[in-house]
Amino acid sequence: MKIPYILLMKVGPYCGYSLDEIIKIKQEEERQVGKFFWGYGGVFCRPHTIQSFVSFAKTSPIVLFTETKSKFNPEESNRFYSFSSDNSAWNPLDKNVLLVGNNGVPHFAITAKNLRETKMDINLNDYISFTSMGMFPNTYQYLDDYFRYRVDKVCAVYSPARDNNTKKMIRISYRADLVEPYSVFIK
Repeated sequence: MKIPYILLMKVGPYCGYSLDEIIKIKQEEERQVGKFFWGYGGVFCRPHTIQSFVSFAKTSPIVLFTETKSKFNPEESNRFYSFSSDNSAWNPLDKNVLLVGNNGVPHFAITAKNLRETKMDINLNDYISFTSMGMFPNTYQYLDDYFRYRVDKVCAVYSPARDNNTKKMIRISYRADLVEPYSVFIK
């Protein structure tokens, strides 16, 4: 499947919730709020990166979720109650939004709609990391080299590899449509 711009994320059980429970919570959240917030942490895909990616794409990228069996349960888990597009002006999250994690470290959330199950495979060798497109020395790094180990999310552009015989297929279990404000800081 050729999707020009994607935000690819690994997902799995988190903070005592199974992935099935998380999906149901997020689908209900969208029914109540009009979109859902999917929380994440780490150094990859901070809000300014995702917002820059959307500007570059001139369209709303598709969010693709691939399952990981690893469970993440932080020692301390709290609920987040506020969000900000710029990490300066904060707004309350709707009471129907459930975001949990260790609020002792920076956390973020994407905003999306139409979370649905899918059964599709993508070739990681067909996509290059947006953050490597001239921003770092490893320019044009394909996801087969980039999206592994601790890298669990990436903005990427469809650009089939020079050697199309090399394939590294991964299964996509869920997909959604990224919507404004695309990515926010949460606390």
